[in-house]
Amino acid sequence: MKEAVILILSILVCYLLWRLFAIKYTLKKAEKELREISAEPEENRIVKFPVPDKTMEAFLCAVNENLEEIRKLRIAYVKKEENLKEEIENISHDLRTPLTAILGYLKMMDTSSMSREEQESLKIVRKKAGELQKLIEQFYELSRVSDGNFQMKMEETDAGRILRECCLSHYGLLEKLKVELFLLETPVKIRGNEEALTRVFVNLLQNSVRYGQTELTVSIQKKEKEAVFIFANDIEEGTELSEPSRIFDRFYMQEASRTKGGTGLGLTVSRYLVEYMNGKIWAEYKKAEKKTYLQITISFPLIFF
Repeated sequence: MKEAVILILSILVCYLLWRLFAIKYTLKKAEKELREISAEPEENRIVKFPVPDKTMEAFLCAVNENLEEIRKLRIAYVKKEENLKEEIENISHDLRTPLTAILGYLKMMDTSSMSREEQESLKIVRKKAGELQKLIEQFYELSRVSDGNFQMKMEETDAGRILRECCLSHYGLLEKLKVELFLLETPVKIRGNEEALTRVFVNLLQNSVRYGQTELTVSIQKKEKEAVFIFANDIEEGTELSEPSRIFDRFYMQEASRTKGGTGLGLTVSRYLVEYMNGKIWAEYKKAEKKTYLQITISFPLIFF
């Protein structure tokens, strides 16, 4: 009798140990599959059940149902993004032609017979039409660079020279602030696109002037294997964001933009262009001399010979 009880207990212990091993094996395999699915969410995969168990089967069925809902949401999001890009491109195209004609007629208008008040009103109309043209161009540019099929010709480029030229060509704009330039005279070679780099640097200069209070510092640094470009301007106290990276979000626009002519698209376009050139761009706040500075930093891999 005693031997029979011991045998039964041994069999029960072995069964429980087997069940424990089976559950651990199932969980470990499910974890591996979930990580693989997360790495490639576009593939229509499910988490499989290698060992029969009603409780674990119900759990993994719930996991697979959630994965299916996530896939549906992802597909809907991608479709919505594609539709939005197409709509932006179509709207931009439809508005560019009539607006170009309007701007042409505004330039041709004879102001000699106008009163001073009428001339001032015409000046305002021309300015607003120019701002609208810029907005439409940025909408169109955003639709292009945010397209997954966007391609950019990459070649050896002296990013330092491009930044120096951008600062020089925008000298009149930069006069609004006290500007300090720390630019390297030696070549800063990266693999990029000259037109795209010019667009990025001009966007950052314009953004700094638009939101800067009194100061702007532009500098270039070489750090080990990367080139670093820094744009730092003091900002109005109390305007800091809890997440400064939000300034790169599409359509995000600070309240000051509404009175300073901002569109909220320039930095978004810049982020796309920098990433296409294998660079990184980020924003952060710095405190110095009782002032708060918004610092936007770009880094690119350097080319060495």
